[in-house]
Amino acid sequence: MRSNPQHFHALQLLATIAGQRKNSAAALELFDQALRIDPHHALSLYNRGVALQDLKRPAEALESCDLALRIKPDYPQALNQRGIALHELKRLDEALQSYDLALRIAPDHVQPHFNRGVVLHALKRLDEALQSYDRALVIEPDHKDALVNRGHALLELKRPQEAIAALRLALENGGDPEQIGYTLAALGAATVPAATPRQFVTRHFDQFASTFDQHLIGTLKYQTPALLSKEISQWVAAGNLDILDLGCGTGLLGALLKPLARRLTGVDLSPNMLGMARQLQVYDELICGELTEFLQTQSGNLDLVAAADVFVYIGDLSPVFAGARQALRAGGLFGFAVEASDAGDFVLRPTLRYAHSAAYLRKLAASHQFVCEFIGPRIIRQEKGSDVNGFHAILRRS
Repeated sequence: MRSNPQHFHALQLLATIAGQRKNSAAALELFDQALRIDPHHALSLYNRGVALQDLKRPAEALESCDLALRIKPDYPQALNQRGIALHELKRLDEALQSYDLALRIAPDHVQPHFNRGVVLHALKRLDEALQSYDRALVIEPDHKDALVNRGHALLELKRPQEAIAALRLALENGGDPEQIGYTLAALGAATVPAATPRQFVTRHFDQFASTFDQHLIGTLKYQTPALLSKEISQWVAAGNLDILDLGCGTGLLGALLKPLARRLTGVDLSPNMLGMARQLQVYDELICGELTEFLQTQSGNLDLVAAADVFVYIGDLSPVFAGARQALRAGGLFGFAVEASDAGDFVLRPTLRYAHSAAYLRKLAASHQFVCEFIGPRIIRQEKGSDVNGFHAILRRS
């Protein structure tokens, strides 16, 4: 029998309020207190799982949901939350099974349909993902996340007009105008912004940080860090350099530049990517921030500014060139890679990546007083088995 039931219900209420206010740490502590009174309360165990997931503790969230399901096996909300935890743990097939079980019990619950679509999307089972998003939208026609994800699935399925319609509908239903506008711009249906929205970049790379290197090198045959570091070393008179790695990611380029460095600094928007870079123990300092803003804090104290795979998320490179010039000492090097465009200054492609022309790079170099030591064509990586063309550039501050 539950001891002190009034106290138990008070803790439940306070925990629920804390959760609604996005204070997950307080909610977790209160649910733990309630469960010490009644350890077999399925609702508290489920809500504890939600709080743990919000705190980025998916293994513990999974355990809490499993405890709730032992007490109440036909608990669709707990099965849905269990799927979320499994997805975060990269156990995607098990996540699908959990969502399917939830939908057998409660076929009209919108979130398991949506979350099932997210997992199928991650598995590149795009037609099935689209079906799940569509089922979610039958139940909740203004589900903005389902509309956005539906648009992205249609984009990947090369159905651009349908993607544009879905994204515009998402905008009408309160979707993020900056991020949706960016995707519409890549489809030629909106004005091209100067750069990828920060939240888009942060969320994307935080999500894929743990598998990023394997995917980039193993699947996409990414050779830019190895090639660019060799090219940079050919133009360096000696080592013992103060180096800044822009958009350092997991540290693929930084690790190769380390032998040239007196001091090696990395800057990136993604905390999770920086966490992976930190494990390499090659950087003297890692900064979580936007690269142009960080460059503006530097003044003639760097010998090398390098960027391997970050300018694909920036269209207008003029502020970056200005920042690099300000940050470099006289004679310092600015080495980087871009995807190649044949005409104009830059374009935003349906891949959601920017490409730049060699003429644009030379124009920026001249206007910001850099000497072009080298600008040449390179294969950046592969995309669905085909080579992606790019340019590598080595510029010197005059």
